[in-house]
Amino acid sequence: MTFPDNLTTAGPGGPLPTFDSAARIEQALGCPFDPSSGMSLAGGVRADELEAEPTAAYDAAWAAGLHEHLVPASEGGRLASFESLMAVVRATSRRDLAVSVGLGSTLLAATPVWIWGDDAQRPRVAELVLGRARGTAGISEEAAGSDLLATGTRAVPVPGGYVLDGEKWLVGNGRRSSFATVLAASKPSYGLFLLDFDALGGSAVKRLQKVRTHGLRGHDLSGFTLSGCRVGADAVLGRPGRGIEMVSGMLQFTRTLVGASSLGAADTALRIALRHARGRMLYGRPALAMAPVRSLLARGFADLLVAECTELAAARGLDVARQRMALWSAVAKYVVPGLCVDAVTACGEVLSARAHLREGVAGGAFQKLLRDVAITPVFEGTELVQLDTVRAQLAGAARRRRAPAELPLPLLFGFGEAVGSPAPRELRPSITFGGADEVVDLLDDAVEALADDGELAALARRLLAVRDETRQAFAALGTRRTTEAYEAARRHCLVHAAACCLHTWLQRREALGGLAIERAWLSLALRRVVTRLGLPAGPDLAAEELLVRRLEELDDDDRAFSLVPLRLAPQHRDPSPKRS
Repeated sequence: MTFPDNLTTAGPGGPLPTFDSAARIEQALGCPFDPSSGMSLAGGVRADELEAEPTAAYDAAWAAGLHEHLVPASEGGRLASFESLMAVVRATSRRDLAVSVGLGSTLLAATPVWIWGDDAQRPRVAELVLGRARGTAGISEEAAGSDLLATGTRAVPVPGGYVLDGEKWLVGNGRRSSFATVLAASKPSYGLFLLDFDALGGSAVKRLQKVRTHGLRGHDLSGFTLSGCRVGADAVLGRPGRGIEMVSGMLQFTRTLVGASSLGAADTALRIALRHARGRMLYGRPALAMAPVRSLLARGFADLLVAECTELAAARGLDVARQRMALWSAVAKYVVPGLCVDAVTACGEVLSARAHLREGVAGGAFQKLLRDVAITPVFEGTELVQLDTVRAQLAGAARRRRAPAELPLPLLFGFGEAVGSPAPRELRPSITFGGADEVVDLLDDAVEALADDGELAALARRLLAVRDETRQAFAALGTRRTTEAYEAARRHCLVHAAACCLHTWLQRREALGGLAIERAWLSLALRRVVTRLGLPAGPDLAAEELLVRRLEELDDDDRAFSLVPLRLAPQHRDPSPKRS
């Protein structure tokens, strides 16, 4: 397998400019396995042990300009496309999820301002974020959970503005934030309010204690209480009474990007497990020579690649297909973190007892990573919340005549190719996906294109049958929240993920080059999805063997475990791994 020589990204089809920012971030942050780098795995473990903020990692993030990618180019930042931001988040998460989640909390707070903020609100928040201030999204409450209609915080109209009272709990950056976007019940309905904590002063805002968590111990997960908090009429975001709708819309952006965090963590987990298996001697030979170990790594890698194709399509969808994201963002949020958790779990099996040690392999980083990544399926709505969203979207579409496909697949799956991404305020999110779903609607064409490969075509036809079954299920079930409806939603999500793999193979493999051209990754990826659907897939031992060899080559050449030919910072390696 040949690789391009440049430090950014290029394949046989030419440059891939949307990944250039991630390539620069990679070089700026250095190798996470190097204890002397600012955002090292070892530093993250030390902060985690103390349940403290990883200050050195944040300093490295600021110095690399990560915060600038949270602000749209239209507001003076570097956010020019969400595909590019996804790659930047993934690069950060390869090092420390506590940092990427902290930055994500700021993005969550700022996103409704980028979408609905006025000409005074947007520049103010841009100034704060570019000045390294943190934001918090005051959405969650202890009693309400994911039920936004149960929000207890109140915003009472008074002359010249509002008085807010209530408590927000389990919110990111709750103690360290300089600004917040707060959901509150008001008149005529729920509203979203922008609060500048520094300007408020006094006793109107009380910060709550950090909540102790199993994972992400360095992340500020806490909250705040508002008591008689008076704000002006200029604190209202968007149209009064549209708060619930705005929260649903902003989550289409942020829940899509959660998958990038889990992808970065899965890359590091695979790297730790692979290096351990190569250096660990068992029965007179490296552990990597054992068939069960190779199978675990190959299947974990295949799960990561399924997740990657799904995440790339969703992130690019925010740039070229925003009208579809009411559905696609929920699908990606359900699929990607879950697959990445499975991949990390497989790596834990490779490491065996060492997966749970707070020392030794990779400085004991794996046990932290395992705890941290387990939370990603919960952020921005749990898996059940995502399935409910998918169920509602598909049930609504089943009651209408199917809309024709409009988006060209070469555009949607043109990963790395620069496109004009509308600023959030220029193309606001839709509450429905419009009834057309090109990813699964055009699965028929993908099956036809595989006609010369009987084995892959047979796997794809099974996916096509499941797609048609789920459509019939939603037509029969209507809008009821039944077990069958949630199972149909789950199966749709898996078919969507497999379709993303097929479209990536058909539309982009030549441009990406390297691993993307190999048939083996697609064969194993489809089998992983078909098996999860409870259907027979059969093994492909040759594909597993090839994927393990590709893992070794990618690691030796300092490349991401990815279909995207991204060069990593020069990798630090233990010169004398322990063998026993």
